[in-house]
Order: sequence, then structure tokens, then C-alpha cells
Amino acid sequence: MPSENSETCKDKLLYFSPSEKHFSYFTDSLIYICDHNAEGSMGIIINRSTNIKSIDLFNSLKLQVASNLSQQNLLLGGPVNPDSVFVLHGKPLKWDSTVTVTNEIGLTTSGDILKAVASGEGPSNYLIALGYSGWNPGQLDEELTENVWIQAPTDFNIIFNTPAKDQVNALSKKIGFDLRMISPDFGNA
Repeated sequence: MPSENSETCKDKLLYFSPSEKHFSYFTDSLIYICDHNAEGSMGIIINRSTNIKSIDLFNSLKLQVASNLSQQNLLLGGPVNPDSVFVLHGKPLKWDSTVTVTNEIGLTTSGDILKAVASGEGPSNYLIALGYSGWNPGQLDEELTENVWIQAPTDFNIIFNTPAKDQVNALSKKIGFDLRMISPDFGNA
């Protein structure tokens, strides 16, 4: 029987360790973990932009955008439910379908937050993603023991105020080594 990992990855950033042997859907992905418990784990890839313009989402929902959108393109949050919209955001955390991750960060799936963003009354810090990344019970813990992921502390500024293409470099600089140079192919220390 697998041992229960008491450490949670919730509110952490995970980077997929590049492997010279295997390319993965998650190669070079930086994921913010919104939940990690005995029932499974879920997060949003924060550094993978799509070609879909944010304004096109609002237009498709017939929402008039009153102010400039801080996010130009939607993100691909992960392979699970890619037709659904997830909004990772800072305060306020008061929307209809918000899961509070921390006192500062929430994940919302209800349309009221999109209406608020369109009208300029939503959170000033937000990322709109299509889909999410999910793991079955114990799956993420197993992958962590296999060195598939590198854990790093959350940095609000990197998540919300750093362009997606620059996030891995910004996190590498913060933690003191280049995340892209670590490989799981060399075993455990």
C-alpha cells in the first residue's frame, strides 16, 4: 500500500523536469497547484499561451469589454476539460464558484468573474485558462518521488505579473539555478 504523503504541493509551483529520453505534454510547463490531497491534485499551467485572443472569448460570450485586458491570449491550463474556462486570480475571492487556494489566490469557474473582468470591476490580477492539469489520488506524489517535477515556492509576481514566456527564467533566477538544466534521468540523491 502506498504511503500517504503528508506534504502538500498546494500553493506551490511545479516545473516539469526536462528529460532527454522522453518528450511529454508537460515539457517546459510551469504549473500552479490549486489543490493536492488524498482525492487527487489539480493545477493550472501558467506559462503556456494559446493563439486564442482573450477578447475573442469575451466576444463569444457577448460581453462588452470596457477596459484594456491585462491578458492578451488565453492560456492552455492543461489537458483535462480543455473546453472549460478557469480563472486563476488574486483578490477579491468572492465569485459564485471560487475555490480559495490561499488568502490571496482563488480559482473560479463561474461566469460572474468574466463579466466583472469585462466591465473593469474584476480582480486586477488574473489568468484565464482553458482546461486544467489533474492527477489521480497518489499520482502526483508518485511522480514527485520519481523526480518528474521540481517544486518551488509560489511567487505572486511571477504568476500574475510576468509574461508567460519569461516565467521559467524568472523562477530560475529566484531559486538560484536554471530549471531547464535539471534532468530526472540521473536518479535520486
